Amino acid sequence: MTTDSLANDPLLLAAPMSHDSIESLQDGMAVLARSFIMTAFDVFTSARRLCNEARALAERTRRPRDLADLYVVIGQGTALMASTAFDLGHWNESAALARTSNQYADLAGQTSLVAWTFGLQMTLANWRNEPDAALVYFARAMPLAPDGEPKLRLHHIAARSYALLADSASVIEALQMARRGRDRAADRPGELSGAFGGEFAFGPPRAAACAATACLDVGDGEEAAKYAQVALDAYDELPASRRPSSQINGTRIDMAAARLCMGDRDGATDMLGSVLNLPTQKRNTSLTGRMRRVQRLLAAPPWDHDQESLQIAEHVSAWLAEQSPGPFN
Repeated sequence: MTTDSLANDPLLLAAPMSHDSIESLQDGMAVLARSFIMTAFDVFTSARRLCNEARALAERTRRPRDLADLYVVIGQGTALMASTAFDLGHWNESAALARTSNQYADLAGQTSLVAWTFGLQMTLANWRNEPDAALVYFARAMPLAPDGEPKLRLHHIAARSYALLADSASVIEALQMARRGRDRAADRPGELSGAFGGEFAFGPPRAAACAATACLDVGDGEEAAKYAQVALDAYDELPASRRPSSQINGTRIDMAAARLCMGDRDGATDMLGSVLNLPTQKRNTSLTGRMRRVQRLLAAPPWDHDQESLQIAEHVSAWLAEQSPGPFN
């Protein structure tokens, strides 16, 4: 409360507005998007604070260019809030924030952010097991998305939608379309990804991890393992300070699931080791959703009568039973 009070001090709000104020908000949003050590709740509250400051400035400006820049800041901040609300398990709130972000992005005319928010809405629909809704967002997003990374990301998310529909042919087609656009994505990272990166980026490791999940959804463990290994190798090449913990651990869980599909219990155990030791505050909806797939696989033949597999299943069940002590709980 004290922080919000000082950040919205009437004396500051009444002061003359300069473009430096907008640039400060833009810089703050970029730093926040690239943060890999902040908790989801801290990202949410920081994004909310920046959005509130941007709204206060928007009420005072009369210059269209400044107003457009502030709409972008609010849209980006709301997108980060939507993404972290999903991580914290608040799907309804995440969906509402994603729609709001999309509206601000449209007001600002920033097509990269419009495409990104549509992709987030697709992701939310997929996790709710509503792939048909995700593909409606996909159809709306593709004509608007810039060439390069924005379309590459949308094709990968659509592959997961088709996988949930058990449409293997369309999964293959979507991944082929993504591969054809990979070279263009390297040359055209997108306005949002190029300037901010972090949460807004969709580079080779994230793309490969997304493809691995789609392959798992259609039961192709061997192909999923290939994509997951590509992702893990790419993450290993990043500096330690830039390795996204949630994405890496999510890929490890998917690799474990792939190994179980391939009959490789020991390989699955190796992948799960570090994930099962994660502190509760580093577990989120994405990780728990993936771990439940592992739980289902361990409960099915041939693992349901294997003693060592049953011990792993007990660890997985205990991990899933533990709740993160986040402020939203």
